Amino acid sequence: MRTYSISEAARLLGVDRRTLHRWIRNKLVPEPAVQVISGVRLRFWSEADLAKLRRHKAARYWGKGKRTKTKGQRDD
Repeated sequence: MRTYSISEAARLLGVDRRTLHRWIRNKLVPEPAVQVISGVRLRFWSEADLAKLRRHKAARYWGKGKRTKTKGQRDD
């Protein structure tokens, strides 16, 4: 199964890697699998994780992710 680094996942989603870190920190998305390699914690995202991230982004953001949707607001 293919896995993606946080930078690769961010690029595929069209968001900054800091956005993914913020979503994890705020518990908006589940934390991906963490592997420790040479004492460094690395997160690796699976295809299933990316699908969850895409759903989260689609539910909360328009376009490329720069505009946040608010409750009751119509789509463009």
